[in-house]
Amino acid sequence: MIANSEFADALSVEAEALKSDEPEVAARLNQWLEKAQYLPDRKTGFTRFDAADYLLTQEDMDAFLEACIEEDPGDGSLIKIGRDDIARATRRLNTKR
Repeated sequence: MIANSEFADALSVEAEALKSDEPEVAARLNQWLEKAQYLPDRKTGFTRFDAADYLLTQEDMDAFLEACIEEDPGDGSLIKIGRDDIARATRRLNTKR
């Protein structure tokens, strides 16, 4: 909320408007606003997951493809993704040698 003061202001205005008709909702909005003031201003970073990073042996690749076959929804899409991941892992392993 601290990072987005416009959103906090909008919630405050909404709480004020609801005060007479919906006092419980207005009180809850105000509680959220008070709690949000104490939240640290932080950003969460995510990294891209790539299954190929974890396919280091032929046994890993075989087990991965078997799991893709078992979990495929029936249209072959998961099998294709699994084969692409295995191909990428194989290229990475071959270039390291």
